[in-house]
Amino acid sequence: MVLAAFSLDDVTIGAFFGLLLSLPIALFLAFWISAVKKRGAVIGGAFFGALIGFLAIISWAGTLIYKTKLPGANGASAFFGGILLCAALGLTGGILTDLVVAAKNNRDYRRQIAHTQE
Repeated sequence: MVLAAFSLDDVTIGAFFGLLLSLPIALFLAFWISAVKKRGAVIGGAFFGALIGFLAIISWAGTLIYKTKLPGANGASAFFGGILLCAALGLTGGILTDLVVAAKNNRDYRRQIAHTQE
């Protein structure tokens, strides 16, 4: 069972609080730089990207894959790594979602050709 892999050690707690602090950063920046009409999709992509960052930290340094954590990993390194990685991947997920939404609805984002009068 996957939930049994989430042991409450210092790496998991540090990465979780890093995720919590990175969410306002990633979601606000993704909303702010979004150029599409459906900003909810961009926010969802940013949240999904931050969640992937959290799972990457837990998989790499924590106990999601292996029974013991990475040697030298502690809660502080997972916390600051979680803030940095989750915010960066959240913003990346928001930008990629923004590009996908804009590509699917490209007629909404084309400029009108100005006709000159003679």
